[in-house]
Amino acid sequence: MARAGGAPENMRPFHKGDPRAKEMQLKGAEKRRQMNAERRAMKEDLNVLLKLTLKKGDLASVDDVLSLEEAQTKNVTVQQAMNIAMVQRALLGDVQAMQFIRDTLGEKPSDKVELDQNLTIEAWAKKHKVKL
Repeated sequence: MARAGGAPENMRPFHKGDPRAKEMQLKGAEKRRQMNAERRAMKEDLNVLLKLTLKKGDLASVDDVLSLEEAQTKNVTVQQAMNIAMVQRALLGDVQAMQFIRDTLGEKPSDKVELDQNLTIEAWAKKHKVKL
């Protein structure tokens, strides 16, 4: 890896059998383990924080909330409050909020194109009247 401020073009690969290669692999593996542990801890912290209530007291049941206005006055979790805020933004015309809600509900349009594997080039050309 290039030194801080160094030029990447000065990097040279290790030759086979170079003892420094194993040392660098071990350093890279240790750094990756540290980063994964930090990411795991952050994810656990966020899960705990999202389950906290906004106010002291009993948690309001979502089934008891009849409107967005009423939801703002109830004691809800942080995650529920974030979802309420996102719905309010969507209602005000925020397209990104609308897309977030759609994607979170699992209704994201497919980005993949499905192909029929049994279709040969010749059959496709014949179907679309293209000469090969």
